Amino acid sequence: MRSPINPLDLFLHDAAHRFGSRDVAHWVLSGERLSYDELAQKVRACATGLSRLGVGTGTHVAVMLPSCPAGTITWFALARLGAVLIPLNPSYVSSELAFALSNADAEALIIDASLSHHLQSDDVRALNLPLIIPHGEKTASHTNWHDLLMHGEDTAPQPMQDNGLFSIQYTSGTTGRPKGCMLTQAYWDHFRAAARAEFGAHEIRSTLIWSPFFYMDAQWQLLLSMHSGATAHIVEKMSLSKLPEWLDQFQVNYFSFPEPFIQSLSEAETYDWPLKFVNTFAWRSHNIEKLRRLFGPIGRDAFGMTEVGGVAASPTDLDVSRRAGSCGTPLDGCQIRIVDADGNEVPAGQLGELLVITPKMLLGYYNNPTVTGESFAGQWFRTGDLASIDQDGFLYIKGRLKEMIKRSGENIAAREVEAAILRHPAVQEAAVVGVPDPLRKEEVKAFIILNEGSNATEDLAKSIAAHCDNYLAAFKRPRYIEFTADFPRTATRKVAKHQLAELPPVKGQKAWDQNDWVTKSTTTS
Repeated sequence: MRSPINPLDLFLHDAAHRFGSRDVAHWVLSGERLSYDELAQKVRACATGLSRLGVGTGTHVAVMLPSCPAGTITWFALARLGAVLIPLNPSYVSSELAFALSNADAEALIIDASLSHHLQSDDVRALNLPLIIPHGEKTASHTNWHDLLMHGEDTAPQPMQDNGLFSIQYTSGTTGRPKGCMLTQAYWDHFRAAARAEFGAHEIRSTLIWSPFFYMDAQWQLLLSMHSGATAHIVEKMSLSKLPEWLDQFQVNYFSFPEPFIQSLSEAETYDWPLKFVNTFAWRSHNIEKLRRLFGPIGRDAFGMTEVGGVAASPTDLDVSRRAGSCGTPLDGCQIRIVDADGNEVPAGQLGELLVITPKMLLGYYNNPTVTGESFAGQWFRTGDLASIDQDGFLYIKGRLKEMIKRSGENIAAREVEAAILRHPAVQEAAVVGVPDPLRKEEVKAFIILNEGSNATEDLAKSIAAHCDNYLAAFKRPRYIEFTADFPRTATRKVAKHQLAELPPVKGQKAWDQNDWVTKSTTTS
């Protein structure tokens, strides 16, 4: 028998009972605010309105909204109804939207009025969605989202599906079409327990969330914030230049610290921000040390995936001189192992594929049984990450298996080459890919974004190449160096390396082949 007790609905109403009139969220650019009590009240009203339209246990509802109060209210309302949420990126083009709606078997779409042009596209019209609910400007043909809140709050929590499915969260799709991760309410509720490990004894009263809410980071960060009774200041559009003002104005205690921001701060200045804890995902060691000099040991690296949630985290006082590049040890209830191509566990320090088991993993990829089967080795989820574990159990992520470059029979981890390039003071970001070569099968090519004030010259390219000589064996060094203003990126700002690898070869003012330098040198001598 299915239970009407939904973990996320219980969590919300427990938080409303404990924190009442305290602000749960503040949308920075619009100025809108909701208290814990108001959020719970509007969630009950939204659930009632949706229920009157036939949304209930197992109904697949796609949501295409910017970061706004309606998105958060809808998130919890669908959980209360035992429905299935499909959060979608507002920047999708119509064909991408149509793919996700079709792949996820969407029965309803809640969409911002600013995106209503999608509804006229042939791809979306062909789906004949039974229910469309616009948010914002009202139309005569559809029930508006705001009208959902006008029918009282009398709908009780509805039972979940037997498997507990709550959301179909689409991954970035760096190598092809996005895949829909099937996640349960228990998966999301697990982040409530993670708040204890994340924040420890710190009293967190103000958080800043700048990730978009179609992406999992914003969702779990809000749950952590709510668990602590904090106010989440939600930035609808991130701006590094405005970040100091926000940190000061809102007296932020916790946020995910963008690495480029620490590079912009001067150690000659004092920053009066009451930061108690920040995430420093995949930061370089020298920036972690700078953070500590400015604010103390408040940074914590970690590793996780949409599919499995949090896996490992480092202590804030990690010895970066000994553990440089480590994302820590497994979180409670998580297991990790490193295996070779045949599935055999490898010794400490040896590279292989990272396999994990976490307490609340994905149920599988929606409508994709083939990929689901390929992604598991028994109970173990195959992350596709190249990694190693040292003798003390610390995890090091070295790259992606599919990003492995094979040059003249030698395996080269793109992330290792990127890490070497990033040590150069003129480099802000680097992406390394393999490109076809008739002699060696693949060659190493580095695309580089320079720091502000650095000029994309041949001399600088030669300086970066010489710099790599100090950190990489000869076969790992990039043959091609190309400067670029930005990389092609996925919806969640990950580098779309498959697109970089497909770019045509360029030579000229901002791209060079080291072999040409060798040829010129030989000719000159």
